Parts: sequence; C-alpha cells; structure tokens
Amino acid sequence: MPFNPETLALTERSLRLMGAPLNRRLLLQGVAATTGAALAAGHGAGPLAQATPEASPVAMYDGPLADEQVIRIPTGEPTTMDPGVSTGFDELAIFFNIYEGLTGIDQATGEVVPRVAESWEPNEDGTEFTFHLREDAAWSDGTPLTANDFVYSWRRVLDPNTISAYVPALFYVQNAEAIVAGDVPLEDLGVEAVDDRTLRVTLTGPLTFFPRVAATWTYYPVPRHIIEEFGDGWTDTGEPAVSNGPYIMESWSHDQSIVLIQNPNYAGDPVTITRAEYTIFADTTTQAYIAFENDELDYAAPEGPDLDRVLADPALSEQTIQFALSNCNFIVVDTREEPGSQIPFRQALSKAVNRDDLANVVLRGQYLPAYTIVSPDIPGNLNDESPLTESAEEAVQLLAEAGIDPASVSLEITFQNSPARVQTVAEYLQATWQDVLGITVTLAPIEEATYPDWRSARETQAYGVYTGSWGSDFVDPSNWHNQNFTSQADHYVNHWLNAEYDELAAAALPNIDETERNAQYQEAERILVEEAPIIPLYRTTAVRAVKPYVRDIYFQATLSFVHLRTIKIAA
Repeated sequence: MPFNPETLALTERSLRLMGAPLNRRLLLQGVAATTGAALAAGHGAGPLAQATPEASPVAMYDGPLADEQVIRIPTGEPTTMDPGVSTGFDELAIFFNIYEGLTGIDQATGEVVPRVAESWEPNEDGTEFTFHLREDAAWSDGTPLTANDFVYSWRRVLDPNTISAYVPALFYVQNAEAIVAGDVPLEDLGVEAVDDRTLRVTLTGPLTFFPRVAATWTYYPVPRHIIEEFGDGWTDTGEPAVSNGPYIMESWSHDQSIVLIQNPNYAGDPVTITRAEYTIFADTTTQAYIAFENDELDYAAPEGPDLDRVLADPALSEQTIQFALSNCNFIVVDTREEPGSQIPFRQALSKAVNRDDLANVVLRGQYLPAYTIVSPDIPGNLNDESPLTESAEEAVQLLAEAGIDPASVSLEITFQNSPARVQTVAEYLQATWQDVLGITVTLAPIEEATYPDWRSARETQAYGVYTGSWGSDFVDPSNWHNQNFTSQADHYVNHWLNAEYDELAAAALPNIDETERNAQYQEAERILVEEAPIIPLYRTTAVRAVKPYVRDIYFQATLSFVHLRTIKIAA
C-alpha cells in the first residue's frame, strides 16, 4: 500500500528518531517498521494526519462536535471479560476501555502516564517501585479502589484455581515464578499494600521499565467484592459489569453486541464519547468492512479482497490509516514426540517455506516475510543477522541425514478458523510441506471460542503443529523471550527446553548494561530460530478504515486497539 509523500516523510523521520533501520524501498511499499509511532485521524479525511514518536504535544481536534457522541465498532465474540485470565484479542479491545492499571500508555505519544497511580518512584537500584494511588480512585459502583485491590488481583492471576492464560506476565514480580512452581505461597508475592493509597512492588531485579509493564491488562485490578459475590460469572451477571476505567460495559449480548457507556464514578480525565456500540461478527476481517461501507460502522480493518478494493478506489483509500504493527505470526511445534522432537525435522519445516511468496503472493496486502521471531522495532532483535535460510533442497537433505522417512510422517496443522487468512496460511503450508518434503499433512480447524481450552489441553495432549502469533505488549525483548519461549514460561505449550537459551534470557532480563543485554537477547533469539520450535512466517502491518468524522483516534504499534478516551465525533 503506497504512502503519500507526507506519510513517507513522517515515517522516515520516525525511524531515524528511533534509531530503527531504514529501507526506503519497503517504505514505498507501505510496510515500514516503526516503534510506537502513534497515528491520528485528524483534521479532515486522509490516510494519515500525524505521526508522533516523541513525547511531544499532539494537536487535538477542537472544532464543533456532533450532538451524539456515539461510535460503532466491529469485534469478535470475547471468550471472557476477566483481564486476569485472558489474552484474547477481542476482549483486550474492551479491557483497555473499561479497566486501567497503575499506569497507562498515552496513545498519541507512546509515553507512560499516570492512571490509578498518580505518581511512583523506584528505589536506588530499580528493584523496587512504590506507587501512590489517587485519593479518589473508585470502582464504577462507587466502592473505593485501594492498594489491596492490586495485591488481591495479582495474587489471583497466579492462583492455580484462576486458570489464567497469561501467568508469565507476572514473572517480573519477585517470587511469582516460585509461586507457580509451588515453592512458596501466594502471600510471598512481591507486592505489598503499605496503606490504602500506597503499593510497594518488589521485582526480580533492576527492571527500570516496570511502569510500562504495569500498564498491561494482567496487572489491572479486578473487583474482589464482586468476584466473591458472583464467582466465575462475575463479568456476566446481567447487570453493568463493575470496572474502573473511563467506560463500563452496559450490556453483552453474546454473539450479537457489546455496549460501553461512560463510567459515572471515573475520576480520571473526562472523555467525550458517551456510548460505544460493538457489533459482534463471526469473522470481522471478511464481514465488517461491508458494514463500514454501508455506514453501519465507523471503523473497520479491511483484509483480503476488501483491502484490494480499498487500494483500487481513491475515495475509499482516503478513509484509511496505515501503520506498522509489532508482531510475528509463526508455527508452534510440539517438541515432545518424534518427529517434532528432532531439530532437523523442525529445521526442514522452516527451510521449506518460501516466506516472500507467502507474504506477497499468497496473502498479498499488508504482510511482510519474517525470518526471525522478535519484531524489528524491539531492542535486541536479530533481524539483520538471521541464521534462517530457505532451501527446498536443504530441507529434503535434512530429513535424509536425520534418517526420517517422509512417507512415514503424518503431520496435523491445527488453526483457528478465524480470521480467514489463517486458513489460507495453513493450506499453503500443507501444500508446501507435502510437495517439498513428501510428508502427509492434514488440517484441523477449530472454533475461536474453543481455542483456549484446546491450547490448555496441550499441557498433557500431544499435537503436531499449530498456527500462533505474538504482538508486543510493550517495547522490551523480555516481553517476547521471558514471557513466552523460556521453558519456565512455555506460553505456547510446545515443551521446548534449551538450557543455554533459558540462561541467556534469565541473565538478560535484569541486566542494566543495555549493549550487553541486547547482545544476550540476540544470542537467545539465534538459538530459538536455529532450533525452530517456533517457526517465523510473516508480520502484519495495519490498514484501518475510519470515517472522516471520527477524530483523535490514535494507534500504537503495540496493542493497536481502538482506545476510546481521546476520540471525538465531529459535527
């Protein structure tokens, strides 16, 4: 998707300011990799109003407003509305509007800003942070929100009875990992309510970036008084759900709609949007853009044929915002049983894939081939020095040298049946691995709603491979390595163990020497790519369609959801 000259200049400037590698050919194709560049639909229609990678003032719309401040947004059906247990894309889009943590991320600048905590300070060596909560912090039902709510909520994530999908997110806090291992009790977690308005957090080492971590949803408080009354169904009682963000969930009609309204007890900065109406689609990538064209939605993310149509129509293109995402889409290999336990087999799967064809011919549009795991906007990435090489001949040779008879191999690819491109990728891999390697490959699509249970069952049940992805929660390599791929985290449940990798990731996490730390993470990623328990495939860049009357909507490369708090509807 070609950028206009203004967009190209802004993106080049963003890359230089952030020290990122600049490839003008890729920029001209509309696939720049930027770090936290915030994009705004601003003064009048157009593909891009401004990019603000620095913490500089951002011009906000101050013109006349529509009488009704209502925005209509597409979504999929969330699997849960409990931020302590979820990593699902559809629910995260809601979480960031109805909850907030100690800190937040300013979507216009990418900077850490106060939320429930009005201030904080580290100790001398960065191993401890003290957060000072707002005096007027409250739940949406008027109940005071205190430091003890954070203590309860963080312990709850680690409690095995909670069955959280994102336990490793808490591993920055002292003793979290030991609690999960069963070595120490929940009460030993490094978080303490000094008093109702003071929270002290002890970390695993000198982690000066922790305020950015604290902005992520697993660190959000949840209402203990509601959970103890309603149990697991506390977010879906038929009444407006109790939360602490600028909005509350007024209703959730499963598989139909979600409605958010302003939180009457929110003590933060006032918001303009009074009502957000989310229409639930079975597949937003194939269904939502039609609704956008029919003026039933104010926002959509076109893909596939819809995106092709947008690019070919100047009028439709004028309503788009384009920006880079910090992510990677990949294949996860079960390493417990043969042949997945054999490194040459995993390497053969990786070498057989032509990523350029996959990204640019099969998928088309806003995709980039990925030869490494960690996104190029993240410090300590390996993108300029990937050890991965593609070669059908070498892939076949690897199987032969390992004594693997292709005729004896039957491999199943499990994938979510939404969005549609995931099935396209699975079908491409099936054809490629059968044609190049001579193995038998079958496809196993599963419903999005059943995917969390399927993945949880992988703890004990073997599988072949499945399609996975990761998008940065914040700009630090630990968010990739330490939270996902170490044997302690094993977020993707592929049971891979490499002691050297684990040691490098553990040593890098608290390292205050930035150069040495980045080198440690680069070496860790080299091992990850070479052993191929995770096989990188492609990266996604974003194209978002936004009606011209929607103003002050900002997106970051990380967690690029629709954040309502700045949005206005112009008259």
